[in-house]
Amino acid sequence: MTSLACLPLTALAQSLPASLYAPGNTDLPSTIQQTIISNPDVNAAWANFSASGSDVRVAKGNYLPSVDISAGVGRQDQQNDGRGSYGSDFAELTLTQMVFDGFATRSEVERLDRTRLIAYFELLGASEEVTLEAFRTYLDVLRYREMVRLAQDNYREHQRVFSQIEERALSGAGRGVDLEQISGRLALAESNLMTEASNLHDVTARYQRIVGELPPQNMSPAPSLAAELPADVDQAIQMAFEGNPDFHAAIENIAVQRAEQGAAKAAFMPRLDIQGRTGTNNQDDSIAGRSDEHSIQLVASMNLYRGGSDSAAFDAAATRIEQAVNQREAACTNVRQTTQIAYNDTQRLGEQLSYLNEHRQSINRVRGAYQQQFDIGQRTLLDVLDSENEYFEASRAYANAEFDLTLAQARTLAAMGQLMHTLEVVRDDIPSLAELGYDDITLSNEMTCGTEGPRGFNLEDFTRGISSLPTHSDTLTSSYANNEQLAMISQYLQLGHEDALVTNG
Repeated sequence: MTSLACLPLTALAQSLPASLYAPGNTDLPSTIQQTIISNPDVNAAWANFSASGSDVRVAKGNYLPSVDISAGVGRQDQQNDGRGSYGSDFAELTLTQMVFDGFATRSEVERLDRTRLIAYFELLGASEEVTLEAFRTYLDVLRYREMVRLAQDNYREHQRVFSQIEERALSGAGRGVDLEQISGRLALAESNLMTEASNLHDVTARYQRIVGELPPQNMSPAPSLAAELPADVDQAIQMAFEGNPDFHAAIENIAVQRAEQGAAKAAFMPRLDIQGRTGTNNQDDSIAGRSDEHSIQLVASMNLYRGGSDSAAFDAAATRIEQAVNQREAACTNVRQTTQIAYNDTQRLGEQLSYLNEHRQSINRVRGAYQQQFDIGQRTLLDVLDSENEYFEASRAYANAEFDLTLAQARTLAAMGQLMHTLEVVRDDIPSLAELGYDDITLSNEMTCGTEGPRGFNLEDFTRGISSLPTHSDTLTSSYANNEQLAMISQYLQLGHEDALVTNG
């Protein structure tokens, strides 16, 4: 079965107002590539990630010595044996090297390094989210271009029937009520077309907001993603745990809060610094004259009391660890739910499509037969119009399900953190974990919330044990035993005289 999402809509685009498209061609990967490069949310996440690298370098600077220079010149007044007012100047160079700070620097480097990793996963998450949104808006433009085409076909059919009924009415062979009826249905078809056109306008505006330009006139079909999905929902959830960037950001936040607690603990420990100092001091016209000083010393310092601030900071850090653990649990259950729903949609819609297609094809055959029977007076105009309307709705339902299935596949891959990879869309300035100095992150059972949950289903699961009741046609069939009587029943039913048949029976 060919997916409507995979059918080109070139002919339709040519029949649309020029304000709803831009000249040119595009495909889905190119559209998404353009979006993730220009999208402000992704660029903001990239700026945050880049700044976080500088924050790490700031913290690492505390491992290195601090070198300061100071100098001054002025007048000095002394009241002693060398009393008087003198000109003075000085220059001093000081070097301070931290030896031990209670592991505050180590904890701060660890905190900011993990914060950088969070920013990295947030960048990946923003990229995946924007990729999905671009995928969705690309599909929506294709979807509503198809909806407009179906509405145009429906309008065309109603126009044809209107012309036929109008001709009959003018010739005196038709009834005035039929002309009124088709006029009303034609107006409804016009309204339906305007509704779909309005929907197309709205998704076109959304496409422009997300992608940055109007959708091109010719849009290539979306690629099939069915082969990229895992075999079952358990595998999908496990892959989501391993690849969803938002979940990994929540995991890293726990490490950030633990490092914050380590930094708070440093306030209870002494600090050791090596301080070296060299300088010169000159007092003109004084007994002291010029003097040079050089010193190096190990300086120990420790705070004894700060009003309870250090204890409060340590307690707050411990509470934030608990908060981060709960946030990880919430992120885990959210990822699991998102994956379960998206994966189930792929399975449900895949099965549902066959039923919708069967319905659409059956109604198409019925409307053709009804039109032929109407032409020879065996069907009413209402029968014809109802069959046309049902075919229109069946076609819309089938087309929507096609696009929904493709979108559900994309949602599943996005929940797994694999949509960009599957579409082969990349940002060259996003490094890999290895380039950041990290190995692939291994998840323990304690980090995840398990894959248990509702499983997929099919129609048989809900129809098992349901038996059909005898139908009206079954009752009629049992009332007539021989083939001649059955043939007569069939003829009556085709002529639409079932009530007369029951009376005659």
